[in-house]
Amino acid sequence: MSLSRKRRKALTRLKGTAEDLWVDQQDVLDRANAILREAGRQAGYLADEEVKPRVKTAVDSGAVAISRKVADVKVAGETVKHRFATDVLPAIAGTVGSAAAVLQSSKNPEFVQQAGKQVSKASKSLQKAAPKSAGSKVGLVFAVSLGVVTAVGLGYAIWQTFRADDELWIADEDPEPETDPEG
Repeated sequence: MSLSRKRRKALTRLKGTAEDLWVDQQDVLDRANAILREAGRQAGYLADEEVKPRVKTAVDSGAVAISRKVADVKVAGETVKHRFATDVLPAIAGTVGSAAAVLQSSKNPEFVQQAGKQVSKASKSLQKAAPKSAGSKVGLVFAVSLGVVTAVGLGYAIWQTFRADDELWIADEDPEPETDPEG
């Protein structure tokens, strides 16, 4: 293929322009890479100076809050353990011991006969001492009331032992003041 001299000059010029463009593109890419490397370094410095301290502070404060919560839970557990051991277990043991003693003694026929004789003697002496009146009903009501009050007191003591104790839990922050929706 034969090209005219004019076309060859135009192609040579075009080839030179393309080579210049290629060199310019290489320079632009090199500059872009240098800028990216510097941006990466600056991002690392920024992370070291700003982000890491904030994250560390957040993690440390979270760890302190968690350790406070763990300490509060330990205190609550120890309190429950102590109250259970000092209040509930002795009451349960005394009740179970009394019930076992009554059951054991009820199996002994001599004891039952002796207790029956003592009860009959006591009732005869009470009948002789107190004339028949409404007073015997007052004693019965008093005895039943005393039993009910004792059962309620025992139930209340057990409830107090196992209830959640608000004084053991300490709020992390002061509550926000309430705002009036109308004003």
